[in-house]
Amino acid sequence: MKKEFPITLTIAGSDSGGGAGVQADLKTFSSLATFGTTVFTCLTAQNPDGVTGIYEISPDFVTSQLQAVATYFPIKAAKTGMLYSKDIIKSVSVFFYENPDIQLVLDPVMVATSGAKLLRDDAIQSLIEDLIPLAKIITPNLDEASLLLEEPINQYDQLVPMAKKLFQKYNVPVLLKGGHLPNAIEATDVLFDGKSIYEFSKPFLKEKNTHGTGCTYSAAITSFLAHGKNLAEAVGSAKEYLHQSLEDDIITGPTKHLNHFPETFNID
Repeated sequence: MKKEFPITLTIAGSDSGGGAGVQADLKTFSSLATFGTTVFTCLTAQNPDGVTGIYEISPDFVTSQLQAVATYFPIKAAKTGMLYSKDIIKSVSVFFYENPDIQLVLDPVMVATSGAKLLRDDAIQSLIEDLIPLAKIITPNLDEASLLLEEPINQYDQLVPMAKKLFQKYNVPVLLKGGHLPNAIEATDVLFDGKSIYEFSKPFLKEKNTHGTGCTYSAAITSFLAHGKNLAEAVGSAKEYLHQSLEDDIITGPTKHLNHFPETFNID
């Protein structure tokens, strides 16, 4: 008997270097036994050294892609990555408002690791007002959380209170990712769902190429939600998958990348 894969969706930008964006999402979806569908918001010219160009897809065509996928596939869970502009965010928001049964993992992609801006300034307010309220979970890193709270986060003991503060401000479960903390021995992330605090820690892996880790993490959460896990279970399993992918990294020309198909990982 053939296995039925749950349907996942990524709404994000293309990374021509293959390490992040839609490309990383699809590798993650496939690795975790879901069938990945896509909506492109932007094309980027980039590699691990940086982004050299961004081409925005028209909001009308973003809507066309969404409709084409949703009218055919029973989407279990979706994630957003690089949305780039206010008009694209509004198009995506309308879709999720009309499809509330699709579990949305919102990765508030604002700035690339290289420093390139991936969200226009006038789009931040639309992200906050139009899309965040429709999400099942948001997954900011420290820089993104600092922008959303308008205050710096740079210490371990801030993770729990700031995760709670984000929930209080936006009324959406928050996974605050602490991997960018300076001099960290452990990579610790905090999930607050409005009732309980969950901490997920793994040893900090030094000298690893972290390009695409945020995309991979949120795509893995999306995959596990599509498989029926609850939020805390999905995040815990996604953390395990991300750590294994970093630990088992692969050589790709002059650098290394995440291994999206680690041999020792079991999705159960």
